[in-house]
Amino acid sequence: MTTADTLADVHTWAVAQEEASDAIRALLRVPARLGLLDADLGTIPADLGHFERRIAGQGHALVSRARDMAKSGAREDSRLRSLLRRYHIARSNTGPTDPAVRARYNALIEIIAAEEGPPGSGARWNIGKHRSLWVLRARACLAPEALTQGEIDRISAEMSAGKRKGLRRAVAFLGELHRLTNELPVLREFLPLVPLVSPAGSSRARKLDWDGLPKPFRDSFEAAADACLKGAGDHAEAFLARIEAGEDPETVMAEADAMAESKSREVGKPTAARTRYREAVSWLVRSWEDAGGDTEDLRDLRQLFERTTIETAIRDQIARSKDAADLRDPLDSTTLKARLMALITLARRGLEDARAVAILKFLGQQHYEMPRLKLKKDRGGAGILMEVDRIAAMLRQKPALAGIWANAPGRIAEAARRDVEAAQSAGDRDGEISALRRFAGAAAYALQMSRPLRPTCLRHTRIASKDDAHANLKRVSPRKDLLTFRYAPWEVKNVRDVTVDVTGSDAEILREWLDQWRPQMIALQDLDPDNVYLFPGAALPKPDKGDPVALPRGAYAPSSFLDLWRDSSAELGVHETPHRMRHVVALLTLAAHPGDYARVSAILGNTEATARQHYGRDNGEAAARQSRAAMLAAHPDLFKTLNRRHRR
Repeated sequence: MTTADTLADVHTWAVAQEEASDAIRALLRVPARLGLLDADLGTIPADLGHFERRIAGQGHALVSRARDMAKSGAREDSRLRSLLRRYHIARSNTGPTDPAVRARYNALIEIIAAEEGPPGSGARWNIGKHRSLWVLRARACLAPEALTQGEIDRISAEMSAGKRKGLRRAVAFLGELHRLTNELPVLREFLPLVPLVSPAGSSRARKLDWDGLPKPFRDSFEAAADACLKGAGDHAEAFLARIEAGEDPETVMAEADAMAESKSREVGKPTAARTRYREAVSWLVRSWEDAGGDTEDLRDLRQLFERTTIETAIRDQIARSKDAADLRDPLDSTTLKARLMALITLARRGLEDARAVAILKFLGQQHYEMPRLKLKKDRGGAGILMEVDRIAAMLRQKPALAGIWANAPGRIAEAARRDVEAAQSAGDRDGEISALRRFAGAAAYALQMSRPLRPTCLRHTRIASKDDAHANLKRVSPRKDLLTFRYAPWEVKNVRDVTVDVTGSDAEILREWLDQWRPQMIALQDLDPDNVYLFPGAALPKPDKGDPVALPRGAYAPSSFLDLWRDSSAELGVHETPHRMRHVVALLTLAAHPGDYARVSAILGNTEATARQHYGRDNGEAAARQSRAAMLAAHPDLFKTLNRRHRR
């Protein structure tokens, strides 16, 4: 294969080889899935890496009317993946895996399987260890004893980042087998002569061997991490010990009072927090090495908290992110911010080093916060307008998307019920939790389609009061087809009271979630039965500056909630983030009520001028105008559904 190969080349080859019509049809639909013209087939790279990053899982709803979008999309992606793999094999003249090669892998796998047993049985490996070699049996063109680093790199280049993890496990297992040849001599004839190196996962920095660092340095880190993770009881014991040691009680009490007033939060997941601290420190260790430092010289964590080391790490990460196709833009990613926050916590609470805290904060502002603010200012509303244009183009391309989005809560809920029933019948606890999370997604869609909220607002919606945190759910009506949620000005971005009325089938889905599935999810996940959040979790919400109320623990973590939303969206075949659903609702509202920007502003909670600026340009008007007739033809009750949700 050459780098110039495109999907048009694949199409020409597939037709000449009389490949399956379903695979060719799936190939020709790729431009439409990406919002491109059919003629753009010749501009889309044909390599498998690009397919996994940019095409797989994208835009299937734009080209399909399947009832089960998730399965239909996965099936089409599988056809494309196999077609591309056959194309590359044909182009490289390697041919399909030789039966003799496959037989060698089968023989090796049988040897491994014979040494497996249940945990605690005394067997060398647990049952299933041999499966790590399946990826090589399926993809390698060389027998295990003939494997080369070039062959491993070739296989790696054709895989997605997720599947590349399996390849790394296989290579690591081969290395493990090399060390067992004295105990199992039969392995020798199946192993490559030269040890192989695991392929890099992506453009991310190299992995650091933490256990290979000097013990005094690791002990220094553990002591600092322990100090960061201390709870109120630990601090009290430390204060008492200082008083008993003869320190001035007034001084100690003043320090204790200052700590209490600072409202420092106890860490909810200490193991995860310690991992974050260690990853951030590993980041600095790599910077230390890259600058010529010897890790054997590291004795104290404080050695890394110098401006040169920190700034080098920041610059390196920004440069790698800008140059790598598989990493996000450094100013759009929160990775750098998260690492700096972990280091600030270590410096402040673990090392009690005010100088290091100041250096970290100033460098963070210089390299991340200020450039990010400048970029946001330079972009102005361009980013929002691009999002609106993209969604409007999707609605013009396939007006049936309007029906998919309008009926999303019911569609997701129906699939979730089926999955819950199947999981319960099979006694699959994890499957049942996954299905319940999908029903939680249906409830979230019911709220967002009624009146789009900020993701934070949606995540922190409360159904009961606790301490100073009031409930958002107001049971003001005996009607079962109406639920009302109210949000105080401090919870809302533009500082105003917001009321969300959820009606009809959306309210029924929310009631079903509240009465039946939510309690079941709490029980299965062993969460606090008194959890007050609509979407129960275990995270402690991070307060915004100036919030008058501290929210209690028990919310969904931001990343986990986005995963929940994405998993639910898979049922629709189209994914927009909770935040971007406001554009969907606005465009659907304009399709039902062309030119009614006052209605749009009332639903979104912004001004009519803002609504007109975002949705009143030619693109938004055209989407509404062109889509209306097609939407009505495909879904006669669509606008009734929208009007029911957004009565004014």
